[in-house]
Amino acid sequence: MTHLKFKFYFFILLFTVFRCQISFCQNVMILQRGNNEKTRIKYEEGEQLIYLQENLDYYITDIIQEITNDFIILSENIISPKQIVAIDIREKDERNRTLGNFTMLPAAGGILLLLAEGINDLYGEGRLSYSPETLVISGVLLATSLALSPIRYKKFKVKGRNKIQIIPFEDVKAPDARD
Repeated sequence: MTHLKFKFYFFILLFTVFRCQISFCQNVMILQRGNNEKTRIKYEEGEQLIYLQENLDYYITDIIQEITNDFIILSENIISPKQIVAIDIREKDERNRTLGNFTMLPAAGGILLLLAEGINDLYGEGRLSYSPETLVISGVLLATSLALSPIRYKKFKVKGRNKIQIIPFEDVKAPDARD
């Protein structure tokens, strides 16, 4: 009886894995600069795409319905990757999250310095006061944070080494079990 139970559970597991593999069989669109794989940005079906089309002066926001080898089928448009001039990547590029976290560090340091100096003076002297050096250092840290905050990767312009690739699902390798 246990052998039959094992076969049943094995069949269920195999069926589930097979169904999962079928559901992930979709083409992907990759934005890549040169051969650098670290900065590649991947778009899949169902994601929002903000793009600038040839002969237009404004960006269009649309949802990717399907990606074929020659066309990107959107909810309100069908476009060839060759017609795309630029793509807005502010929300999509993971490097922007790193830059956002990096710009918060000086601000947090400045606020922490002011907080520590204020608590120290309250405890030692019984009143709230700040030394001029603390105010200067905290001001510089806060100003640095404000100066770094607009630095982001905003657009992916399709020219030169920047290219759009459509990769069929057969070419996409499954993640290794060791990762």
